[in-house]
Amino acid sequence: MSVGGIGSTPSFYQQDQAYWSNARSEDAVRSADDALINVMGTAEVNQAKGLASIANQTALNRVNNQITALVQQVLNPSGSSTSSSSGSTSSAASAGSTSSSSASPATGSSSARVTTGTSLATLGILPGGTITVGTGNNTTTYTSTGTDTVGDLINAINVDLPTNANVTASISAGSQLVITSRDDTSAIFVGGSGNDAAAIGFGVGNNTFLPKAASTSPASSASSSSSASATNGSSASASKNTAKTGTSYTTISSETASSAASLLSASGVGGSLVDMLA
Repeated sequence: MSVGGIGSTPSFYQQDQAYWSNARSEDAVRSADDALINVMGTAEVNQAKGLASIANQTALNRVNNQITALVQQVLNPSGSSTSSSSGSTSSAASAGSTSSSSASPATGSSSARVTTGTSLATLGILPGGTITVGTGNNTTTYTSTGTDTVGDLINAINVDLPTNANVTASISAGSQLVITSRDDTSAIFVGGSGNDAAAIGFGVGNNTFLPKAASTSPASSASSSSSASATNGSSASASKNTAKTGTSYTTISSETASSAASLLSASGVGGSLVDMLA
């Protein structure tokens, strides 16, 4: 009998060879599957650790920032030494500075209530009566026609000629005739024939107006010295508090940072905890 078997039926040897050949093929497939599974598992583990590490760092930064803000709030509350120092410095600056006022031009207001349409005749100024406004050597003289108004007088006063008084005229909100110098050095005089100046509200005692000169009032040396002492004391206190705050802040920051780091590890081990906090 041949090894090939009887008839067309495979021999036991051929069956055995076929079995082991199939077994080796299956082993190769399983080995490839296991290798692929190992690679995929490693990739998933690395991904999980990487995401956990990123989440850890994010949470760690957030916690550290919150701790830093709390420490700063405790060590340097609003309205503390900085505000005190600023207030003292402002007081010292106010006390040590000089108060001054700028010069202002001469201004005169009539005692009579008038409008631009008020007739000069109704005020008691007869035809030919005169109103004179002077600044230094320059004068403006207006002669009434008998039918004119306060507006005509204002227009004549506002004519800007080299020989005229260097002034302007207008009606105020209180219905007063206001005459103002064009510069801050000239005095104003208002007169007229007879009682004509008094008729429009510029009688005796209200017919000469002087400019206001600029003034400077230095503060007393005693106030300045006292303010300077207060400022120096406040500044020294502020410096001391700042140094103390800086030292305390450095110590507490290092301690709180290490505490946060211990609670939130940067490795992937604490990823599950950090994921809940993120």
